[in-house]
Amino acid sequence: MQIVVHSIQKGASEYENELASYAKMSARYAKISECVIFNDRIAKAQSQSRQSALKSYDEVYLPKLSKGFNIALDERGKMLSSEEFAALLDAKQSIGFFIGGAYGLSDGFKNSCDVTLSLSALTMAHKIAKLVLFEQIYRALAINAGHPYHK
Repeated sequence: MQIVVHSIQKGASEYENELASYAKMSARYAKISECVIFNDRIAKAQSQSRQSALKSYDEVYLPKLSKGFNIALDERGKMLSSEEFAALLDAKQSIGFFIGGAYGLSDGFKNSCDVTLSLSALTMAHKIAKLVLFEQIYRALAINAGHPYHK
């Protein structure tokens, strides 16, 4: 299984060691990588308007939609238990996760994905959302493999 976590994030996260740790623990079940995107066009668009920002996110994210299963993350998305999340990931060969920028994700992009999920009803900083996502991915993989981590 191949999993790519895409995020629009300015600068590195101070949780890089933790993210790498979860990716390493997950390696026996899946290859997890991340694709962090931030450029001058996104920075300029974010300073102009919400619509400009969402358009700039779409421009960088739409070409990255995988031929596999695509999951948009949004606070208004569907909330799942860890077991339901594990079932969603089970038997998928290629999964792309998409964390929005400062203005989230456009409705059009979310509709281009197979499902829109919420990690919490709370709004989180990108670096925190990514850390929670990496941990939940590992937890889901462990559940699907019958590993005791989930207990």
